[in-house]
This record gives sequence, C-alpha cells and structure tokens, in this order.
Amino acid sequence: MRASAVFIWAFIFASLGLGIAYLKVTRLAIPLDPAAEATVWEVETRVAFEGHGQPAKVKLTLPNAPRGFAVLDEDFVSRGYGLAVGKPKDGARHAVWTVRRARGAQALYYHIKVYPKHGDAAVVDGPPPTVPEVPQFIEPLASAVDGVLQQTREQSADVVTFSNLLLSTLTNSKDQNVELIRKSATADEWPMLLTRILAGARIPSRIVYGLALDSEFVERNLVPWLEVHNGEHWQGFDPTTGAEGYPQNFLTWSYENPTVVETDGVKRVQVTFAAARTPMTQLSVAHKVESKFDTGLHAMSLTALPVRTQNVYRVLLMVPLGALVIVVMRMVVGVPTFGTFMPVLVALAFRETRLAAGIALFFIVVSAGLAIRVALAKLRLLLVPRLASVLVIVIGIMLTISLLSAKLGIEQGLSIALFPMVILTMTIERMSITWDERGPLTAIKEFIGSLVVAIGGYFAMTEPHLMYWMFAFPELLFVVLALCLMFGTYTGYRLSEIFRFKDLAKD
Repeated sequence: MRASAVFIWAFIFASLGLGIAYLKVTRLAIPLDPAAEATVWEVETRVAFEGHGQPAKVKLTLPNAPRGFAVLDEDFVSRGYGLAVGKPKDGARHAVWTVRRARGAQALYYHIKVYPKHGDAAVVDGPPPTVPEVPQFIEPLASAVDGVLQQTREQSADVVTFSNLLLSTLTNSKDQNVELIRKSATADEWPMLLTRILAGARIPSRIVYGLALDSEFVERNLVPWLEVHNGEHWQGFDPTTGAEGYPQNFLTWSYENPTVVETDGVKRVQVTFAAARTPMTQLSVAHKVESKFDTGLHAMSLTALPVRTQNVYRVLLMVPLGALVIVVMRMVVGVPTFGTFMPVLVALAFRETRLAAGIALFFIVVSAGLAIRVALAKLRLLLVPRLASVLVIVIGIMLTISLLSAKLGIEQGLSIALFPMVILTMTIERMSITWDERGPLTAIKEFIGSLVVAIGGYFAMTEPHLMYWMFAFPELLFVVLALCLMFGTYTGYRLSEIFRFKDLAKD
C-alpha cells in the first residue's frame, strides 16, 4: 500500500511538472534549446496620399488578434498627425490619423511584428453566424446557379464536403452552367460571388483578407480567402482552386471589406504592404509573448522577478539536481559519504572555484584540519567547544591560503572563501570520529566517496542545458521530487555490493 501511494504521488508530481512545461513550450513559445532561433515577421503598411490644404482624416483597419500569430510589437510613424487607436469593436480594430492641414505628398506607416505561434491552423473558431438569406440572381445566371447547387447537393454528405465539391466544380469543371457562372464575375468579384452562391444553399460564408508570409516582399496587396462555417467553426478554402486550408503563415488583416483605408480630405490614396524576416532568438520571442499573453503561465515564470533575485534562483534551482545525484549515488551505486548534503554544498563551491582548484583546496583544508583535530583530541575537550575550535582553525586555514595566494598571484586560491566553512568543520569532525571508531581505511573511503559525489553534483549543476531548463521551467522541480519519491521505495541491491558479496557469488 505504501509503495502504491508513492507511485501515485510521483505520477501526479511528474505529470504536473511536465504538463506545465509543455504548456509553456506550446503557448508561450519558450524553447527547449536556449540557442534556438525563431522566424519573426515585420509587416509594414504604407498609406500614401496627396493633401490639398484641407483637414485630413485617414482610418486604417488593423489586424485584431490574428489567427496563428502572436503580436510581439506594433508602432506607427506619422509625424505631425494626431493618432487614435480604437479598441476592438465587432471583431475589428482601427487607427485614425488626423491633421488640420495636409499639403502635398504624404505617407503614413504602420508596423507590426508577429511570430507564427501555431503554424497553419486548418480551422478558425468564432461565434456561429446567422443563416444567410437566399440571394436572388437574374436569368440565366439563376438557373445556372440552381443547377450547380442541385448537382452538388446530391453528391455531398455535409457542409464541408458540399463546400469543397462546389468550389472544385466552379473552378475546374467545363460544364455550361459553370462557364456561365464564371463569366458573370471578374477576378475581383469572384470571391464575393462564391459567398452568394453558398448563401443559396443556406451556408454561412465570408471573405477574409490577409497576407501569406511565405517570403519577403516589397509591394503586395491583400489576398482574399473564403471561409465557410460548418456549424462548429470557420474553415478556409482557396477561392481560385477550391483547395481546403490556408496559405502558409496567413496573416488575417480584415473581413468582408477589401478596402482597409477610409479617407476624408485627401486624394490619390495608395495602400501597399511589405514584409521582411527579422532574426530573433526563440528566448527573446518567448519573453515578449509572456508579457502579452497567458497571464496564468506568465505568473510561473522567473523572468518577472528582479534580476538580482533571478541570479539567486539560478543557483538555488540546481541544488535539487545535486541532491538527486546524491540519492542515485548512495541508494543505487552505494557510494559512502560524510553526511547527506555535504557533497551538494561542496559542489556549489566547486561551481565558483572551478573543479581542479576546488578539489585541491578542499583536500588541503580537510587534511590540515584533520591533523589539527587529532591534536585537539589529546586535550579531551567537550563536543561544542571542540567544534567551535575546529571552526576557528578552519577559518584560519582559509585565511592563510588566501593571503599566500595573494602573495604568489594565484587567483584560484582567493576563491577558498566560497567554501561553506561550517560544512568543512563538520566534515573534519565526522572524518576524525570515523577514523577513531572505524579505522583510517573507512574514513578515507568516505572522504573519497564524498569527493566523488561532489564532483558528480558539480557536473550536474553546471551542465548548461540543465541550468537553462531549471530556470526556464522551474515546475520541473515536481519531476525531481517525483524521482526522489521513486528512489525512496528502492530496496534492491546497490552496485557496490557486487564487489562486497563477490565471494558469495562464487560459492
């Protein structure tokens, strides 16, 4: 019963930690590799016009929470103009520039920086629309439309297959009715005619205008795309070929109205779009996405803390990994150590002193302290005064090493102060007691075992990817906790016992 309860709690903690990390990767775009690069698009809208000395007003439709994108930043360039950006209303958002007198050639700019967060979404969620009224066509177009709708209705099973088959027929068939329908509209009028034909089958549809961010471009107009509501969501179709889906990285700009600019008091208005890739690291993108979206997940991010506090947690979050190394080395491998967490604290000191210098300094201090501790044993001091005396001596040894290092110009020796002096004191005391009670061989084995575990903890706590994962995904502490719980139920043999019981194995 106890083991099953541990497994259940371990599963809960591991699922919680991995689940939150997965949401951060998918929703906030936090990368698993800190060096990963992201494709960020910067789109520019240029509104050029000519003023003739009168009050001018320019109203531009802006993207409003575009599907599949995270808006990282936006700005406006409009010297001398007043600017008002309205809140989203009826699914649309607008910017209005105004000026008292507009003279000569003028140009206004709008920049938006977006990150393709979800790739190519096949469907678009939205409120269900009302069923459209059946439009009235004039003859002979009305008969042609009725004939095509009747034929499609007999060969389809639902809204999606009906729309797909209808669009495929209207764009590819050589039927006389289809030819008549195609001749009744120009290329610009064709998408709107499709929505009227679908309305004849009582199917809601609309035209969405946007940009396909598949390559960089200088001047491009908005591309119309057809969306059909199948009763649950909007689904895209290519109005020219009838293919289902959307273009790659389709940035939705506006709905229904292809004219994204309304002006008053100006003439010769021209709207152009340009786009370019902007190189950014995935981590920089994630920080921007965090500050704008998913406030619940953002609350679990350490980037919201002050920088000084962040640096503290960069170290503290690695301590559980060092503790996990101790668990594995003691429970599975069977390495003896002085105390439980002494190797972790020594490994923390190794992070600052570097490994080779840290091992040398640790060996010098413990050896010198042990020699002095043996001398103090002859004085038969009580425990607390003896520990206090050893502590004073350890600090004196550390101070001596630092002074000698400064004289000799050895920088590594100056970092001896980073060692936890209390841990060194307890290590010397513990080693001395083991030496007296169990012999020098056991004491040396435990000293070497402590040093080996500390080195293993050092490598785990300084591995760059582990450091990044623990800071970017602190919820992985739940996974470390789950592993510790799992090892807490381990009652099998340790690897060191293979050598301990090798004689029995021979028998």
